Amino acid sequence: MFQALSSKIIGGFISLSMMLLSSYEGNNARFSDISYSFLGDKIFISAKLESAFENDFEEIFKSGQQIDIYFNIEFKNGSNVIFSDEFVHSVIFDPLSQFFNITLEEQKENFTTDTYQQLIEKISQIDYTYENAELDNTVVSLESSLKKIRLQSMKKKYDLMMLWNFKKPKIEQHCRKADHES
Repeated sequence: MFQALSSKIIGGFISLSMMLLSSYEGNNARFSDISYSFLGDKIFISAKLESAFENDFEEIFKSGQQIDIYFNIEFKNGSNVIFSDEFVHSVIFDPLSQFFNITLEEQKENFTTDTYQQLIEKISQIDYTYENAELDNTVVSLESSLKKIRLQSMKKKYDLMMLWNFKKPKIEQHCRKADHES
């Protein structure tokens, strides 16, 4: 019942936003600078998605549907891709308990919180570890995106990228082992 009502409200809001797109201001999602360190044959990557979940995201997260934030990370040496991976941060809101259930795939962690601020802190933080003895002088790129969601009661798909002005945040960082070895 709560999910159907939430879906109708969110669906109506998204439809209205799409019709009024010229006056709707989306979020200018971007990444903070990538920080990195090496330990032996491992590289530890850390970054934060900023200004991504302002404006109307709280209502969307509270729709009761699983909302996935997709991340792609790529390690390149020159034009050769050494390694690439896609991982997801997922959020499901339970309207009965009023808790957000959070899964951070790359960190292999699950969290529960009742505050929107803590939700944003958790899903915005990227901590990635990659192990490769050959990795030394590489470019790391990180990109994020949102997919379309189907609001069950409305039987329509909505592109959540609209809330990021249809722009995928992306950042690249040149990483040299000699500069940051632990």
